Amino acid sequence: MPLQDAEQFFRRGVACLADDRAAEAARHFLSSIQLEREHGVRRPEMRYLSYFGLSLALAGGSVEEAVRTCRTALAQQPRNPDLHLNLARVHLLAGDAVSALKTGTEGLVVDPEHRELRSLVEAVERRRRPALRFLTRNHPVNRVLGRLRASLQA
Repeated sequence: MPLQDAEQFFRRGVACLADDRAAEAARHFLSSIQLEREHGVRRPEMRYLSYFGLSLALAGGSVEEAVRTCRTALAQQPRNPDLHLNLARVHLLAGDAVSALKTGTEGLVVDPEHRELRSLVEAVERRRRPALRFLTRNHPVNRVLGRLRASLQA
């Protein structure tokens, strides 16, 4: 029964994420994790942990903690493409497109047909080169020129 309850909390969390209620989703995922711990589950569901990390980042929580949480889950189940997707999304929320692309690409090795991973990787790859390549992408001049270039092409 407790494991069924943990799964129900997980499903509620997924539904909350779909409705853009990340803080509420995080509470549900945390409840799933806590139920497993209370009942001494030997092989905890890493998807609970991964989705908790994603919802934490989406809710405006610590992105560093969200990355650590998602990495922990992925390290335990590296063959789960959804865990790759969640970590890649958290990397994007952290502003780390390079890590998001790397994680997404690794996820596509696991499951080349994963639609959401493919979409994420394609979206990140579409980024154009910085206007002034000798400056970093995040340099204020490149940011202004990039926005100007995008507005002229829209």
